[in-house]
Amino acid sequence: MNYELIKFNSRGAAVAQLQALLNSKLAIGLLVDGHFGRKTEAAVVVFQSQSGLIADGIVGRMTWTALLSSRAASESLNPQKQLAAIAATYIGTKETGNNRAGEDAKLLEIFKADDLVINGKTDGYPWCASFVSLCVQKLCIRSSYFSSLNAPREPSVWRFLAVWAKNNGCTIFSSSSAILSPKPGDIVVFTFSHIGIVESVSGNKVVTIEGNTNSAVSR
Repeated sequence: MNYELIKFNSRGAAVAQLQALLNSKLAIGLLVDGHFGRKTEAAVVVFQSQSGLIADGIVGRMTWTALLSSRAASESLNPQKQLAAIAATYIGTKETGNNRAGEDAKLLEIFKADDLVINGKTDGYPWCASFVSLCVQKLCIRSSYFSSLNAPREPSVWRFLAVWAKNNGCTIFSSSSAILSPKPGDIVVFTFSHIGIVESVSGNKVVTIEGNTNSAVSR
């Protein structure tokens, strides 16, 4: 891995990955926005202190190694946790309007993650399920735990839940379950035909990463 040195005011995909890893380790509900602000710096200091590292708030090789090692150690208990980190790298991806990808490479990648083509084009339709499909495809490549899974290529929220999830033996539970509760990396299906990935959980608050939504957190 390229251990990119990042610190206060750094920006980019490495910062988003850091924030997702800190959330999975500390369960603090840090905003995964790719900006290394004061809250991210404080979370790094906490993690470094707990890991026996110099608590300077600067993320270099030793801090990255500790973060990734702790992730590997916990993967057997929550193997889908990596899904949130994968999804975080797409935060800020925007369409041109009317569900069109334009020249955005990440959005084109999302639309090509499913098998739907309309009038010869792979975009022009709601892409929340395609986004989750792409993230799961990448999880299957990166994680040996999921390497044998038949990765989804679903543009439809209904098909993702009723067909792919059921056919692949996924554990499906409702928000009213008295036994199971959401964890980072779980997939959440909303009753208004929308889908996303759980980024963090704090008490009754569940923070998700979703495709085809906007800055006002509406579809």
